[in-house]
Amino acid sequence: MKTQNNNETDYVIIPNPIYDVVFKYLMEDKDSAKIILSTLINEKIIKLDLEPLSHSEKKEEQNIKELRIKDPKTDDDIRLLHLDFTATVKLPDGKEELIMIELQKASKPDDIFRFKRYISKNFQKKVEKEIIDHKTKAVKVVKVPIRLIPIFILNFRIEHEVNDLLVKTNNIKEGVFTNKNLQKSNEFIDNLTYSIWVVQLPNIKKIEKSESYKENEYKTKLFQLLKLFDQKSIVKTNEHRLRIIKKVFPGFLDRVIQRLQAADIDNPDLEEQMNAEDEYLRALEYRDNKISELEQENRKKDKTIGEKEKMIGEKEKMIGEKEKMIGEKEKTINEKEKTIGEKEKTIINLARVMKRNNISIEIIMNETKLPEEIIDSL
Repeated sequence: MKTQNNNETDYVIIPNPIYDVVFKYLMEDKDSAKIILSTLINEKIIKLDLEPLSHSEKKEEQNIKELRIKDPKTDDDIRLLHLDFTATVKLPDGKEELIMIELQKASKPDDIFRFKRYISKNFQKKVEKEIIDHKTKAVKVVKVPIRLIPIFILNFRIEHEVNDLLVKTNNIKEGVFTNKNLQKSNEFIDNLTYSIWVVQLPNIKKIEKSESYKENEYKTKLFQLLKLFDQKSIVKTNEHRLRIIKKVFPGFLDRVIQRLQAADIDNPDLEEQMNAEDEYLRALEYRDNKISELEQENRKKDKTIGEKEKMIGEKEKMIGEKEKMIGEKEKTINEKEKTIGEKEKTIINLARVMKRNNISIEIIMNETKLPEEIIDSL
């Protein structure tokens, strides 16, 4: 942010690294890539190489690939910047380890399964390692999985719970019966699981305001690195450029800034390529808006249908209740008729008994209220 004490010599104009063409150029420089990746994962990278493409993917001369996937709705290309690195890191105990870093950058939310598919592909890669047989002491060469670190740099938020600039998952190795955590590294478990780093660039301003990062060296360097992507620093007259304050960025980022400054010189058509990305993102936004409108219309239709079905259901319920009432009335009538029938049967049996005992018809008629012809028939 510009203050009254700053003049134009305190600022540097750099191409906006949020654009794929700029970010690819930046990461093609091994020294810059090493600074960026080691700062992100907080591990000392001794050696770094771009992972070579497989034979079927070698359609370009560069080792960096821009994957294109067809949108099933529009048949348009959906792009996702995807870079694979193999890195040798120095561990705290002084040992060295070969790891794989998978870096993906996206400007818009996309299908999570696409991210997962790329991770699964790299998760299957292995490296040869020498092991000593405990019994024979013979040296064997076996293939073991490589520790994988997926990093996602996103120009959108994926969570609003903590609104952090970098979200990292941690794998906890826990014994179920002992309730104890494994503190030491375990080759079998560690090589079959992975943590992920997710950068949410829109949260730079939130972290900057809190200033809590200044209490920790790793967080400070991490913030300073990601500040290079701060979209609040966009030049008002050209969103393809960022105007950054020199003193905000310490010396360890000099190489990265110099590489960004050289992007225009090494790429005369850089501005045109960035314009093309803008057009692509606008097309995606237009597509997403259309899909959203269709989904909204479908929700309204579903709501109307639901309300009609509810009304029909209520009417059917009322009809059912009326039918139930009619059924109960019929049941009452039947019970009454049954009661009357039983009474008549009792009176006739009484008349029959009285007649058998030679009681006069007049007395029987008086007691039972039955007509004479019925009594005669008994």
